[in-house]
Amino acid sequence: LIAGVLGLLALVDWRVALGLGAFVALALAAMLRIRAAATPRWAAERQASADFYGFVGDYLSGLEDVRSSGAAAFVLRRCAAQMRSWLAATRRAQMLGYALVASSEGLFALGTVAAFAVSAALFMDGALTIGTVYLIFRYTEMLRQPTEQIRNEVQDLQQADASIGRIDGLLRTEPRLADGPRAALPPGPLSVELDGVSFSYGPGAPALRDVSVRVEAGRVLGVVGRTGSGKTTLTRLLSRFYDPQEGAVRLGGVDLRDVRLAAVRARIGLVTQDVHLFSASVRDNLTLFDDRVPDARLRAVLEELGLGDWLAELPRGLDTVLGSGGAGLSAGQAQVLACARIFLRDPDVVILDEASSRLDPATERLVHTALGRLLEGRTGIIVAHRLSTVSYADDILVLEGGRVREYGPRRALAADPGSHFSRLLRVAAEEVIS
Repeated sequence: LIAGVLGLLALVDWRVALGLGAFVALALAAMLRIRAAATPRWAAERQASADFYGFVGDYLSGLEDVRSSGAAAFVLRRCAAQMRSWLAATRRAQMLGYALVASSEGLFALGTVAAFAVSAALFMDGALTIGTVYLIFRYTEMLRQPTEQIRNEVQDLQQADASIGRIDGLLRTEPRLADGPRAALPPGPLSVELDGVSFSYGPGAPALRDVSVRVEAGRVLGVVGRTGSGKTTLTRLLSRFYDPQEGAVRLGGVDLRDVRLAAVRARIGLVTQDVHLFSASVRDNLTLFDDRVPDARLRAVLEELGLGDWLAELPRGLDTVLGSGGAGLSAGQAQVLACARIFLRDPDVVILDEASSRLDPATERLVHTALGRLLEGRTGIIVAHRLSTVSYADDILVLEGGRVREYGPRRALAADPGSHFSRLLRVAAEEVIS
């Protein structure tokens, strides 16, 4: 449309067309320059928005702790500071939007004045009629409309550029772990081996130092140690959430770095002390939205874990919607539901990372029998503070300061009064008696 209008103006008078064309070109060039300057500011505004909503998410997830600790005033001050930062970033971005409007309007105002000046001069010379002057005025208005549309699109494009830049940065992020060439692990029960494994999350003392342990297929390893001794880190390496800086982690004799990530995690079932439940039905929380699992199988698993009565009391059974984060469930019920997921997945290696830490003794006893059946014929790794949790482990690994303090058959270590594990058992027994 702009080119057509300028072409018609050229037929009327080339000087008017040239002048207005120059102003259109200046307006478009100004828009592009302002757009280039505004995109980083809109990116900063998007980051400030993300920071604010991230803060709100953190606050909501810890709402009970904040209220019980009397930290509401501090959180509100932080919220106000985040909003002030967001407002400042929004103002800086929008100011360039206003500059875009002002520059385009100003340039077209000057263009209109120039067009009238040239038209008036030509009219006084008799080169143009009054009708032609009005025609030039109408053509000038016709140039303004598409240019304003382009300006509005440029304003939207500024914000879109900022969002696309953030998405592009996310997509360009290189994964920390790379898939290996092998498509699958060997079939059947898998042995677990850590060969000279050392790992650190960052500068400072490593979480694990030269750990070498082998668990034969079908055996259960109990891992004990003080907080910070590296127990959870060991389970993260087995699930290949991280790769060791030194040594190798093997399943079935295969280095995990040589196998595709999905293939590794499909063979491992992990239950941690922090259970995540979705705002979805009981069925979806158990199957993780897999429609292929029949309801009869779900009911059988819940019955086996002692939640049959609980399921029967639900108003809609498996279709009952649970609150986000397990709202409305006890800690023990949420933990047992997480264990039920492992039953349904039927993995070859089962890792329980402090899985019974949230269970009361009665509930813990309830799930022990079911977990024992789950571990039959499978390799198991049990990380626990409660020594009763590792009572059915075949072998015991005691970690201290990221190193192997003791490793051997559970019965032999328990029978040896000089072993560290035996001393831990005596201390636990004394605490129960006292």
